[in-house]
Amino acid sequence: MRRNSDLTPFGRRVKIRLLELDMDARELAEAVGTSPVQISRILHGKRPGREQIPKIADVLGIPDGEEPDGRTAP
Repeated sequence: MRRNSDLTPFGRRVKIRLLELDMDARELAEAVGTSPVQISRILHGKRPGREQIPKIADVLGIPDGEEPDGRTAP
């Protein structure tokens, strides 16, 4: 099992927001139109998620100004 410390900066923001909204990754995945596994891979930086990150940010109402690896997006 991965620890939250393995999350990207964006992943940490998503996890905090999910807790604030009392929402789980399954519900987020459904709202974004992908699988919970894909959400996890994006939040841990295993997949780029270029299409999903803006959708995730929109659903959760958070900024999407960083790539999953923590770099600032252009």
